[in-house]
Amino acid sequence: MGVKVSAREKLRNMSTRHASVRSEIDSSRNSLARTRTAAELSGGVLGAVVAGLYTLFSWMQWRNWVTPSWDLGIFTQMAKAYAAFEQPIVSIKGHGFNLWGDHFHPILLVLGPIYKLFPSPFTLLVVQNLLIGLSVYLLIRYSARLIPLLGAICVGLAYALSFGIQEAVAVQFHEVAFALPFLVASLSHLVLARTELPQLHVKKAVLWALPLVFVKEDMGLTVAALGLVAMMRSGWLASVKDAVFPVTHEGQKPPRQWRSLVSGKGSTSGVVLAAWGVFWTLASVAVILPAFNVGGVFDYSNKIDAKAVLADPLQSAGLMFFPWEKSLTWLALLLTGVFVWIFSPLALVALPTLAWRFLSPNEGYWGTGWHYSLVLMPVVFCALLDVIVSLRGARYPWMRRGGEHAAHRAKLLKLMGYPVLPIATLVVALLSIPSLPLSDLTGTQYESPSYQQSLTNKQNAANTVPAGASVASDLSVLTYLIPEHEVYWIGGKNDPAPDYVVIDQQNSAWGSTPVEYPVQYAGELYASTYEEVAHFGSVYVMKRI
Repeated sequence: MGVKVSAREKLRNMSTRHASVRSEIDSSRNSLARTRTAAELSGGVLGAVVAGLYTLFSWMQWRNWVTPSWDLGIFTQMAKAYAAFEQPIVSIKGHGFNLWGDHFHPILLVLGPIYKLFPSPFTLLVVQNLLIGLSVYLLIRYSARLIPLLGAICVGLAYALSFGIQEAVAVQFHEVAFALPFLVASLSHLVLARTELPQLHVKKAVLWALPLVFVKEDMGLTVAALGLVAMMRSGWLASVKDAVFPVTHEGQKPPRQWRSLVSGKGSTSGVVLAAWGVFWTLASVAVILPAFNVGGVFDYSNKIDAKAVLADPLQSAGLMFFPWEKSLTWLALLLTGVFVWIFSPLALVALPTLAWRFLSPNEGYWGTGWHYSLVLMPVVFCALLDVIVSLRGARYPWMRRGGEHAAHRAKLLKLMGYPVLPIATLVVALLSIPSLPLSDLTGTQYESPSYQQSLTNKQNAANTVPAGASVASDLSVLTYLIPEHEVYWIGGKNDPAPDYVVIDQQNSAWGSTPVEYPVQYAGELYASTYEEVAHFGSVYVMKRI
């Protein structure tokens, strides 16, 4: 009887312990669920706030007729064509110019139905800002799975306020904005692969990276770099070591490991991704773009001289840092990621973009302005997150050396990982704002009577051109005429004579030699006869007769 009671007690105790373990597991799951919910909510709110902030900035530009370049006009004409189920014939680039022969960006087909609902160039600015907000949400969401939520918020805000994001918003819409969500998601999964289920996260990173090749032709090289990093994160380097230096045991033959280089530990998906990126870059620049280009060539083939780079690699390495404008861009990138981000393998993903920019003879690519650093921001902050996670884990062998000092060293490194680095990167972003476009959000530069008068002149001139007419213009009113007119850029060559010509003598595009006699200039430019139909200050509207 006593034995039976003892067995029952043991069974009861085991049941109690089992219940306790299940309770702890359920509590842990509930805590994880609450954390993820908080991250989703925080990321969603901050993403929406960032999108709203930049949309406010864009609206300030839009209502004050700020036109940094002709790019917004080009993409608006493209979206207008897609909305009508037509090929993107963009007359701003030239009569009959098909944008499919300019850059490879089939992802922009999604703008067609959006523009159909909201037919305005401002629509494209809102789309870009929403993509930025979405990438902020994704970065915070993924970061919160790796570091405390407060640190994730700091990293997300620093990313949102970084110079690459602000400068891109200030120069208005470009197709590379579509790369942001895909880059953040792909890179974040590569960071997660460091801590949990590496094969699963590497495969997810690959899937998120696949659509990037349809954003722009050079993104294929970035995708190839992502494939290489995915191979590294999947354990491919360890497979190489095992294949080259197999571990042998006395009396046994070394095991065959070569097969693991292409089939083991998820490396296959990385190889496929790298090949996918290279294929689409070559296909777009060698086949697709020349097929639709008027001259049958890739117009930007002179962006980089690949033969010269390979012929003199030492000189090419120097050109990555000189002239000094390039070094200043490097410094800005390093400072944005508080210098440590380059110690992550993810930093390799930035190299293709930096290479084509800094090895190009075009000085416009070298600086921190325009949209050229936009796709680098996800790389910088995800690489930074990767370093933070590595420091928090304190897994490096040298951290364990030194006896009693090892514990203090590991503790210091964990503090560097969190909270020092997340807070530091946000501080850097906040201190940079006075020198970046968001400092102009007050709009005080547009309040002067002279600016308001020039704004009224442009609006009156645009209203003078009847809907449905063809019109050539300088940048002063070009973008604003697109929804209801066939618009040409007045600097184009071999364009047909438009019905109307609009010239602003004070437009900065004319430099130090403004047009003195607009009517005569229009007649000579288009070999036709024009008469002045309206004159608003420095803005002239002329009609072909």
